[in-house]
Amino acid sequence: MQVRAHQQGFLHAKGYFFYGDLPTGGADRFQPVAAIVGSSNFTGPGLTTNKELNLSHKEYTPYQVYMKSLFEYFKDDLGTDVPTAMRSAVDLAEFQEDAVRKARRVLARYDGVLIGDSVGLGRTWIGKKLLEDYAYHLRQKALVICPASLRPMWTDELKDATIAATILSQEELGQADFDFRPFADADVIAIDESHNFRNRNNQRYENLERILSANGGRGRDGSRKKLIMLTATPINNNIFDLYNQITLFTGGDRSYFAGAGIGDLYRFFLNARRNAADQDTGIARFNLLEEVVIRRTRAFVRKAYPEATIRGKPIKWPDRGLKTVRYDLESTYAGIYDEVVDAIENLRLAPYQLETYKKSGVKQDDFELGREEALAGIFKSRYLKRFESSIEAFRISIRRALEFIRSFESYVLDGKILDSTSFQKAMRYLNVEDEEDDGTPASRADQLDASEEARQVLEGLEQLETSQYDLRQPQEALQSDVDALSEVWHLIRDIGPEQDAKLQALKDLLSKDLKGQKVIVFTYYRDTVRYLYRQLAEKAGEGLGNADDSRLIRRMDGGASVGERSRLIQAFAPRSNNRPDLVGSSQEVDILVSTDVLSEGQNLQDCGILVNYDLHWNPTRMVQRAGRIDRIGSEFPLLWVYNMFPDAGLERLLRLVESLSRKISDIDRIGFLDASVLGEVVHPRNFNTMHRIMEEDGRVIEEQEQFTELASNEFLLQQLRGLLESGAQKMLEDLPDGIHSGLAGQGEQGIFFYYTTPALEGRHHFWRYYDLNRKRILDNRYLITNLIACSPDTPRVVGDADVFAIQEEVIEDILASVQEQLALEAAPGFSTLSSKLLSPCSEVT
Repeated sequence: MQVRAHQQGFLHAKGYFFYGDLPTGGADRFQPVAAIVGSSNFTGPGLTTNKELNLSHKEYTPYQVYMKSLFEYFKDDLGTDVPTAMRSAVDLAEFQEDAVRKARRVLARYDGVLIGDSVGLGRTWIGKKLLEDYAYHLRQKALVICPASLRPMWTDELKDATIAATILSQEELGQADFDFRPFADADVIAIDESHNFRNRNNQRYENLERILSANGGRGRDGSRKKLIMLTATPINNNIFDLYNQITLFTGGDRSYFAGAGIGDLYRFFLNARRNAADQDTGIARFNLLEEVVIRRTRAFVRKAYPEATIRGKPIKWPDRGLKTVRYDLESTYAGIYDEVVDAIENLRLAPYQLETYKKSGVKQDDFELGREEALAGIFKSRYLKRFESSIEAFRISIRRALEFIRSFESYVLDGKILDSTSFQKAMRYLNVEDEEDDGTPASRADQLDASEEARQVLEGLEQLETSQYDLRQPQEALQSDVDALSEVWHLIRDIGPEQDAKLQALKDLLSKDLKGQKVIVFTYYRDTVRYLYRQLAEKAGEGLGNADDSRLIRRMDGGASVGERSRLIQAFAPRSNNRPDLVGSSQEVDILVSTDVLSEGQNLQDCGILVNYDLHWNPTRMVQRAGRIDRIGSEFPLLWVYNMFPDAGLERLLRLVESLSRKISDIDRIGFLDASVLGEVVHPRNFNTMHRIMEEDGRVIEEQEQFTELASNEFLLQQLRGLLESGAQKMLEDLPDGIHSGLAGQGEQGIFFYYTTPALEGRHHFWRYYDLNRKRILDNRYLITNLIACSPDTPRVVGDADVFAIQEEVIEDILASVQEQLALEAAPGFSTLSSKLLSPCSEVT
């Protein structure tokens, strides 16, 4: 986290800082412990004589109090570590060692940690070091769960460090007949690319829960299982992506973080999501994130660790630049662009909005109405996204949609109706195929009717009571969509590659500006990958319009086996993947066209140029992709990210998708969506980001990496370490408790109180800020830090306030929060797993 004024206007406060110990016991035992000095303007009970309160007349600066607060908050963490044997086969950079130290403390307290460092910073090595602690030094049973494509990498890394662990692919874990029993007594489980467990409703998540809960939640040695999660993108679509990952180690105990002031984890996330429009959700979740998430960005590491080395060699950090490649989307659909877009916009999509067609007098379910409206919007936006991706992807979608709607219509004509929930169950049956391709829901739904086995599943699903529906209305809506889609199909069916302006722009780019270069081209959709490959490489060189271009072109998508992926990755980046024999050979791949199947965990830093073929509907993908070539070990001083944007037609396309997305977000805020639906939507904030990418604003990648939904306290800790390294530790240790100061700011007036109380492990810290203007108490440490942050030369300014009366109100607030935690701990339905987190604060009555 960077210490800066919060975007909503919180600036440096005109107020007062306090630090002191929080006595245990009832409210009557709370006494003012802050030193009130240097002013006669304070009033309030208890301010009688200096002797009674043992006050000092020394005036402390705001900076002394600010750094004292940071020192006391982080003191238990500084210079401490979980003891291990001396031997280590894992060499780490200093910033990685710091992450390991914090992860050990988090694991010791919560049994789970999420390593969320940005792409390219070596999360795998951090995870390997933690596995060494448990599997090598403690001889515990270890399990690594990773995408199948990363199994060879993990096998080599663990073998290199002589760490014994079983490696299980996420694809194996996702099988319906998966046997969890061989892994039931694992002591420590590391999950690489843990964001693949953001959906609670899929098979892999359920099977992982079985492993974690087996054996009473304990490993072979009798202790609670430890869970290490590694991902650069804990949040892909919405904040419940993160909730579902954290829930894996809380065991469903919503009061698990009661000791950290979070009484109900689900309610905590739900409130953050609903308040997203009023406050950044990452800031709202800061108190939780700093408990269990380790998150450093590339920019932070470059600044905080300028002399970082690995194995004695300085780490080089390439600069990154954006370039925009423009083409005319409307020219591809010459004369029919508006007609096609209008048809998509006006689709009625009856199969997904059945609640709308209930007879007059039959009660409609408001939740289902909202959910179905959002689902229809998601389908339309997906059609528009494939429309922009490639003529081939869009053509396939229209064909599949037509086949499916006609099939569904036959069910309605036969008097059979499946509700949307049952339909989604059938779609999940096919969801095992190519999740990374981000294909439209229609494409999967269509396969239900094309597959004999899927058809049997449909026939086994419960049907709706047809007497509740006016069947003529959905029949009319279905026929309307069939007519519209049929017309679109006839308009686009015969559009060839020579009419495809986007394809021709890519060919020009590769054959001119990027001639002779190694390039990776990313797109969302498998259909687009295969289309591009056919047009670029069916005849060597000729696809690029130059028979003399001898560059080898290959493609990668979800249809490739693990072995094929591994061989292709080695051929494309032989230096980064320890295959020097392929460098410069006829087998070395020069141009690789891929879906996001390659956006996770691969070392492709032999390449310095990346082309994004599709618009950035989810800018997080751009960061993931860039992280494949921008990694430790890259020799390129400058990396280029090319982004293709349509000139004509862009604004209307964006307006349509944005309108659909905002409508879905509004439905979500009302509470009518579940995470499985919301995960399909484009966030409205992405549209501004998309324009900035088009304008070649290079700051976008860094900002997306910071991704404030994962605000971190690492900047504060590094700031404190810098002060300690300058020899100021004794000064901070000598500062007494209860010191007081003040500073002037703009528009804000308040008082900062800081108390501690002993805990089972270390101390509990209570930060409170009393907002004098709004008469409210804040406990969010991110907001409070931005209010009290100051520099060594910040002048001391104090003013009028009834400090002791306010202090009593703050103490009552702390007591109420502790009592709420205790009540939640004792409430039926909340497990007792979090009892170890409660400190002697539990004695407060």
